[in-house]
Amino acid sequence: MLASLFAMKTFQFFALCVAAASLFFGTENFAAVPGIAVQEGGWGSASVREIHALALATATEIGRHCPKTRIGTIVVHHRDDHPQTAWARTADGKIIVGIEARDRQCAQFVFQFAHEFCHVLATQANDWQRTWRGDGKPNLWLEESFAEAASLFALRTMSRSWERSAPFRNWRTYAPEFAAYAGERMRATPAVADFARWFRQNEPAMRRNGTLRASNSVVAARLLPLLEAEPRAWEAITFMNLGARDRKMPLSAFLAEWRQNCPPKLQPFIAKVAQVFGIAL
Repeated sequence: MLASLFAMKTFQFFALCVAAASLFFGTENFAAVPGIAVQEGGWGSASVREIHALALATATEIGRHCPKTRIGTIVVHHRDDHPQTAWARTADGKIIVGIEARDRQCAQFVFQFAHEFCHVLATQANDWQRTWRGDGKPNLWLEESFAEAASLFALRTMSRSWERSAPFRNWRTYAPEFAAYAGERMRATPAVADFARWFRQNEPAMRRNGTLRASNSVVAARLLPLLEAEPRAWEAITFMNLGARDRKMPLSAFLAEWRQNCPPKLQPFIAKVAQVFGIAL
């Protein structure tokens, strides 16, 4: 299946990745902004060039905060069912990301691609073969919640940055659409007055099924302010899945391992995440 996927024609802009990042976002260290290739077909009225520009811009909004992170080439293709990042790489080391959005649904594309880019950081960065990928992770729900937060983070930051400079001049009009889409998603999040009580009631179900989206969005609403206040913490995601592959590991032990695997400057952020769930590290 993977071989046939890459036998199809792709449109690649490897040099453009670095050039565009410097042009639109400054001259920071963009180690975690990957090379991006877009597979033709399925995008509707959107061109491959437009999809590439959207993917690059979205990855840059998060990747710019991860200067020590290395990521290989991401190949973006359209799929009709749901977005997904493949756990396995291709034989030549490429990362496969499928996106459902099509036509010029830019806000939906950013939402979906940012979510998947968070999974790339969590499972495909640096010494990626050491990461726990696949089923059985009892705390997968936390990675999924960070991925939901990544979607909102990208939309909100791009709504501001595109007012000043978008990949194409006429794309500045998408800036308010990004803000509106993020606001719509946040308003759709179930209201929780007592998060501690909610978490006690819902953690068992989330440990059984990490992709309960309503629950992920509730947790994401608590994580987003931490990330917006300290965006360099995105790099901590790359250390999330380097711990023991224990299918019964409690959240407290998972967070302690995660903090230990992070460099010292990122460890205080994990303590802040733990505080969200009433855990002292």
